[in-house]
Amino acid sequence: MTDSGYILRPASHGDGVEAFRDFFRIASRSRGKELLQEILRHYAGFPYENLSKIIKHSQNADPGLKMRLPEEVMEDHARYRLGGTCFALTFFLHTLLIHHGFDNYPVMADMRYGPNTHSALIVRLDGIPYLVDPGYLLNRPLELVRGKPRFYDAGFSGVELRYDPVNDVYELYTFQKTEFKWRYRFRDQAVPLDEFAALWRASFSWNGMHGLVLSRTERGRLVYVHKTFMRETTFDGKKNMHIRQDYHRRIHEVFGIHPERVEQALASLALNMTREREQGLWVPGKKKEGAKTVSRIIPEAGLEAG
Repeated sequence: MTDSGYILRPASHGDGVEAFRDFFRIASRSRGKELLQEILRHYAGFPYENLSKIIKHSQNADPGLKMRLPEEVMEDHARYRLGGTCFALTFFLHTLLIHHGFDNYPVMADMRYGPNTHSALIVRLDGIPYLVDPGYLLNRPLELVRGKPRFYDAGFSGVELRYDPVNDVYELYTFQKTEFKWRYRFRDQAVPLDEFAALWRASFSWNGMHGLVLSRTERGRLVYVHKTFMRETTFDGKKNMHIRQDYHRRIHEVFGIHPERVEQALASLALNMTREREQGLWVPGKKKEGAKTVSRIIPEAGLEAG
């Protein structure tokens, strides 16, 4: 059943689009793939982070009010260098591309955490479909080909896209010199925005909300933080470190997020966890099945779901 009160309407977010254009000084003379690449280049500065999602979750009981829509995502980035998780990042980029005349639509992906736990976009240029995935920090268009596998350079790793004709799905892998990993699968099939919104609202109850997660790419590396664990990934390998002793400083250095905002997220996280325990929604140490296992991260996984 569609919850009409929470239908997402890209046409209603012109203010967020204009704020993005003003902030990054988008050149109106650009067209086609050149314009798409310009938008994606600027959008790459939005980190994957769930601090903003955890804060909104603590502040609102109404599921619809928890969702950070384009104007808020843009304002939070301009003021605090925040970004969002895959739902917020995907919908804002979907909105941006629609307002710039691009045929694009959201798709859902299955990760190891469960089905429909990740979202991305398909953009069609001259009839050719391209994958664009801001939530996984793949901020360049990757052409979908139903023949032999295609390989791409994501800066911090290689990316392989394989098409499975038996199941009519694409499989996405990443690789460095020392490893090759499956990340997710998806169909080139648009998910209606009411279904997208329902999955977005459901993601606030996933266990991935039980710890701070951040990730961003810069200068050929991906920096990933889960709780007090930090990993730096390049083509040559990985470097692991614990940042408990200088947590706020390290996040500010890498992501530009002010320590006060980090502290607010930690306080909101503690409040959310207390509420879940009181309501019997979470028991420490208890493992859940299905998509809600997303907080049990193995650091090699990279990014969280949702």
